[in-house]
Amino acid sequence: MPDDLRQLSRRERHKDERRARIIEAAYALLREVGADDLSVKMMADRADVSAATVYNLFGTKGAVLGKVYERDFEGFVARFAAAASPSALDAMFDAMRIAADLYRSDPSFYRGMSINNPRAEPELVVSVQEPRRAFWQTLLERAIGQRDLKPETRADLISMAILQLAVGAFGYWCADLISIDEMELQTGYGLARLLLHDARPTAQVKLQARIDAIEKALSRDPRRAAAAMA
Repeated sequence: MPDDLRQLSRRERHKDERRARIIEAAYALLREVGADDLSVKMMADRADVSAATVYNLFGTKGAVLGKVYERDFEGFVARFAAAASPSALDAMFDAMRIAADLYRSDPSFYRGMSINNPRAEPELVVSVQEPRRAFWQTLLERAIGQRDLKPETRADLISMAILQLAVGAFGYWCADLISIDEMELQTGYGLARLLLHDARPTAQVKLQARIDAIEKALSRDPRRAAAAMA
């Protein structure tokens, strides 16, 4: 390899190493201060680089956070794939359960991910939400193909409604207004209600059974109820 290419390769490796340190610093700081209070200086200090390096490698604080959220979503998708749900309809409820399990595993990190002032980071919010909305749309389209949902089902609109349902419940949990168990039950209930109108008869029976079970569970202690339904 010519010296100039070798030197370029070395510089790129150093950049990659610094990028990785900055992302890991953001991960740790989200647990401590949260997305809204996190600053470029904090990330730079934790990663042992200059603030200018953060800007040079990422451009903005939101770009760093975007990488954190992207990696987290990739981890969620891997867990979801490993669940090997028998149908797209079942997969939607498995997705809600897997998300709740992730929140239970690291509540400080996930609460820290919450963006309380979306106007301050509009591009970040859109970049975080779009792959998640597309995830739900893909599942809805699969459910249509598997004949659990009617062919005229608006997967594009319902996917947005599901996302807003999940985001709203997540916000309530971050504010300590509901527990994770309550959030899991409530999002499962909302999902079943959203799908019921567009479901074919056999799927309607399954969804109604879920609705009945969740209504019964919500009348009991949510923590015991969620464990019993897992």
